[in-house]
Amino acid sequence: MEAIKYYVQGAFQGVKVTPEVLEQQEELIADLTAKVGDLVAQGKSEDEALGVAIASVGDLSVLVSEFEPVEELADKIPTASVYTARLDLHVIAISASIGAAVMIASTALGAWTDLVHPGAGFSLLAVLAAGILWLRGAYLRYRESPDAVEARDLVYKARFRKALLVWAGLAFGSILLNALTGTDFWCWPFWVAGGTWALTVKVEERLARRAEFIAPIPVPEDA
Repeated sequence: MEAIKYYVQGAFQGVKVTPEVLEQQEELIADLTAKVGDLVAQGKSEDEALGVAIASVGDLSVLVSEFEPVEELADKIPTASVYTARLDLHVIAISASIGAAVMIASTALGAWTDLVHPGAGFSLLAVLAAGILWLRGAYLRYRESPDAVEARDLVYKARFRKALLVWAGLAFGSILLNALTGTDFWCWPFWVAGGTWALTVKVEERLARRAEFIAPIPVPEDA
């Protein structure tokens, strides 16, 4: 009976298929089939006979637990082949532009309202200079190998959390330093710049799946 076969195979779900397991399944199927046949010969219906036969073997979980379970596969990390230099250049350009705009606007607002120390301008220039060098480096890498391809993990939550922790540390350190020196937040551009790292993670998450950054999967020559 197919019902017996399905019942036995279902009981062994999650167990590694080995010759011993297959042999045990065959024995159970043969035993249950024989019992059902005997009960039907005694006048019971097939459904009644099947229920009685299954009840007679008891809980199969104890028997099944004696066999080796199937190894659980680790969650597969989603990846994609991307044009690395092209993607990185766009990510850095967008992130640096947003970060620079925020810092310039905030500095201008602070200067207008007398909320920041004049030294903030020097800090801003230092951070902007670092941002320009960062962007220039990405551009040179792109010029050197515009078609460079790399398999990149499309997992961003952990990276974003790490970036936020770094940003929080920079923010706390900057505020503490300003409070201790009474410099009216002259070094605030540094912790604002630290937030750019977290921004790059989010920008890359948006761009990495766009067609212009996805590289074709290489086909083996003998395919």
